Amino acid sequence: MWGVVKVPFHPDESTYIFMSADFENIVTNPLAMIWEAENPLTDIFRYRLIDAPLTRYLLGIGRALTGLPAPAVDWDWSASWEANQSSGALPVARMLLIERLTVASLFPICLLLLYLIGLKLDGRLMGIFSILLLSLHPLILLHTRRAMAEGVLMFGVILTLYAFTKAGKHAFLVGLAVAVAINAKHSAILLLPIGIIAVCWLPNSSTRKFSRILINLTGYLLGFILLTALLNPVIWRDPFASAQEALIQRQILLNRQLADIKRISPAHVLETPAERAAISLAQLFIAPPIFSEVGNYRLQTAQAEVEYLSIPGNNFWRNSLSAGITLGLTLLGIIAAFRISSTGNFNQRRILILFMLSFLVMLMSIILMIPLAWQRYSVPLIPFVSIFAGLGLVWGIKNSRRIFSHGRLSSRLSQILAQFAPDSWMP
Repeated sequence: MWGVVKVPFHPDESTYIFMSADFENIVTNPLAMIWEAENPLTDIFRYRLIDAPLTRYLLGIGRALTGLPAPAVDWDWSASWEANQSSGALPVARMLLIERLTVASLFPICLLLLYLIGLKLDGRLMGIFSILLLSLHPLILLHTRRAMAEGVLMFGVILTLYAFTKAGKHAFLVGLAVAVAINAKHSAILLLPIGIIAVCWLPNSSTRKFSRILINLTGYLLGFILLTALLNPVIWRDPFASAQEALIQRQILLNRQLADIKRISPAHVLETPAERAAISLAQLFIAPPIFSEVGNYRLQTAQAEVEYLSIPGNNFWRNSLSAGITLGLTLLGIIAAFRISSTGNFNQRRILILFMLSFLVMLMSIILMIPLAWQRYSVPLIPFVSIFAGLGLVWGIKNSRRIFSHGRLSSRLSQILAQFAPDSWMP
């Protein structure tokens, strides 16, 4: 929260703040936000169709609480920095601070939910390791402290994972959680089928199992559909036609981005799944924070980038040694998850399998569907890395304790672990 003011500006922040006027629109006149095919498609309606709405509503709430009006002008990427500043597209310092703090306010909730997930999986030490791994991650510190969708998306993903731990009895809430993630950013859409698995996967010993599955599935879909419909007046008139138009506009945008990037920086266009997989791993484990996708305004942000990286912690643990350790712990955690899944109790087994499935489908969506090497696309994967690396670290400690089974070191280590670990861990 303290460091948000030092984060270098990204022009997309201007667009999100500009579109935060939709908060006032949905409160006062949501019918004016409905898309109609016969009307000309303005930039505002194009944003409503292709971008998830939750971030702009959250930013609107931040403005409303502080009495700030929405900007009247959107950022123009074809114009110079000075021209955008003169037109009013560059947010003033107070506006930018308020909106960033609004997004960053979700971060403590993310840490709490992540701790509760770790507590559920393997005790307090697991919870502590998970939140440390997430909260010290340089990509998290950069990309979730801007007035953009990544912070809200991370909240939605972690909320969904927490809801999965309660899926057997709270299907409606799972539907709401998945809706939060997808309405933070549409790339989370692949969590929808995982949610269906979560609420329908009941113990074999369940009484009236088929009827419970139907009830859970109904509650899940009801929660998802209600919240999604409430947040998206743009689809109220014709959900299917508006969805089709959204896909068309998204493809047009992607084609334009690809053409621009191929012309400006062709190395950032990834042609094959193997290239995308390699870049995804590099972004997760070793790449330093990347402040922008294109260099239009690099000259104007260069000094802010240098100052940001000079702050201790903002580029922490991003080298080949740390990459090997974190990747090793993550793989160890996945191995531990497989082992626990084959021997643990039903709830623990179901949670871990759901987490692994969620991680796999989100990783595969990036590898198969996103041809751009943009770092912020990897942000929703970082909570999974934090969970699995935390699990790997705890599992490694548990299985290495026999090495220190004698002497003072063992005694002192046991005393320290006993403060956090369940009694079943200790000899």
